[in-house]
Amino acid sequence: MKKTIKLIGLIALAAVYGFSCSSSAHFITLEGPIKPDSKSAVVVFFGRSLTKAQIWDGEKPVGTFEGTPLSTMNLIFWKTTPGAHTFVARSSNFVNKKMNLQADRTYYIRIDKMLVSPPFTTIVFVEELTRKEYDEAIDKWLKLKNKLTLMEFDNKWRSEFLAENNGKNLKDIREYLKTAK
Repeated sequence: MKKTIKLIGLIALAAVYGFSCSSSAHFITLEGPIKPDSKSAVVVFFGRSLTKAQIWDGEKPVGTFEGTPLSTMNLIFWKTTPGAHTFVARSSNFVNKKMNLQADRTYYIRIDKMLVSPPFTTIVFVEELTRKEYDEAIDKWLKLKNKLTLMEFDNKWRSEFLAENNGKNLKDIREYLKTAK
């Protein structure tokens, strides 16, 4: 019996250690928000790990909420060029937001899961918020004594992510973008 309890404890410890290592290896935690400049715009995607959504800027992977801290509101910062962009959130479904970004501006997009989804699925939606709506959402979250994780994903992660499953993620996004409205 003691051996079984020890074995269960070791398995649990290994699982916690493994999950924490793998999730922290996927993103870089930021000390503060990324700011736009005269040649760039910043898009802040925010949501929780439970949304399990991949975030794309056209065919470029931005990041994913899967594997991010569960007990926080996760903010993924994406510094990009001004102009037309199609942002895609992919989970059990695909949704997009077409935007024309201006330099020296920050945009806020909430990625959240629908409360009612069929079993074993996570259906997500995207919603652009104003700065005021974003601040209110973050304030509400913090008043509940929750935390924020500011993050960005690096090019090493993007390369590995694009190579997964022989590039299936990119193939799927390309097919979706052909019909995205």
